[in-house]
Amino acid sequence: MKIGMNLHMEGGYDAAVEEARRADDQGFDSVWLSDHILPIYGNPHVPDRPLDLFLVMTAIAAVTQRVRLAWGTLNTTLRPPLLFAKMLTTLDVISHGRVICTMGSGWNLEEWRLYNLPLVEDHDKRAEYCRELIALYQQMWTHPAPEETYFEGKYIKVHGLPFTPEPIQKPYPPIWIGGESDETLKTARELCDGWMPLGSGSNPERLAEVTSAPDWPSRPMSVVKGGRLIVRETHDDAMRAAQVEYKHLMATAPRGLPETFEEFAQRETIGSTGECLGRIEEYASWGITDLRVNFVTMESQDAVARLLLPRLSGMLPAQLRG
Repeated sequence: MKIGMNLHMEGGYDAAVEEARRADDQGFDSVWLSDHILPIYGNPHVPDRPLDLFLVMTAIAAVTQRVRLAWGTLNTTLRPPLLFAKMLTTLDVISHGRVICTMGSGWNLEEWRLYNLPLVEDHDKRAEYCRELIALYQQMWTHPAPEETYFEGKYIKVHGLPFTPEPIQKPYPPIWIGGESDETLKTARELCDGWMPLGSGSNPERLAEVTSAPDWPSRPMSVVKGGRLIVRETHDDAMRAAQVEYKHLMATAPRGLPETFEEFAQRETIGSTGECLGRIEEYASWGITDLRVNFVTMESQDAVARLLLPRLSGMLPAQLRG
């Protein structure tokens, strides 16, 4: 099981960079940003955000050494497709092979309208475009210059492009896709190396339905679960920390939060080291390979690094309890 963590841009650029440096030193597997060019969920317009989060991740790559770089998710329609491919492989080169291409179809239509970008209003058509873009990237990245790329798709056409730079990771950086629509799952099955479900990441029955289907790929597939991870030396200490974090979230970011603390405690991963390791073993039995977690406090980040990461490193699911 690998544990990555979301970075918090609401504290500003410098704080997010320091958070990433700390995660890199502590042994977290990955750091994650979003990919939005307008404020979302009713957040106010402020002078210093949202920044271009691809550029922010490039800066993070320059000050970290080991941690992998991901977004939840990269909006495949915000950038010209061939330029976007060059941006991704450039980052893979300068980070020495740490990019995860976490792709998505996008949902906030105002971002296209207000930035005067080509707009595809229908979600399934955007998902179809995303699938075509991934197929093109796989072709280009495995046949770089001096070979030339020719591609005739419904949305993207390429005639004689000698693509560079080659990605460091071979055959190309892992491609994970986010979402649960039929069109998105089709892309995951046909082309991707990983799947980032939304609510299904906490629903073992739905996960089993998808991953046990006859057409689910036999190749290795990463499956990501999001959520919060609050661990302390004792159960009572963890619950007290969780109550503090729940109150903070209710005051600052209540969207999607359960109405009661009891529901929150049941939904999230909270407890002593042994209790959290047991929950993580349970997630592994569902087919989860990666946790992408949110921390409210630096104390919670540090506790996971101290109490869980050393126990998870190199261990098989059945061995997690120790």
